[in-house]
Amino acid sequence: MIITAAAPIIPEKLVKQMKTGGMMVIPYGSGDVQVMKRLVKQPDGSVLEEVYDRFSFVPMLQGKND
Repeated sequence: MIITAAAPIIPEKLVKQMKTGGMMVIPYGSGDVQVMKRLVKQPDGSVLEEVYDRFSFVPMLQGKND
């Protein structure tokens, strides 16, 4: 999954959709600057997080059906 809007939290609904070996790239954080995270779903269901440089993205909006 590639998320193109800044998220103040990692959406658990998206993490649950990931299969083993699946990856998510997401700009994480609030404010003007975020860090880029890559999450990889492990065979035991845990998620490995890697943090990359800082970026600026538009904020993720809350939907009606969170």
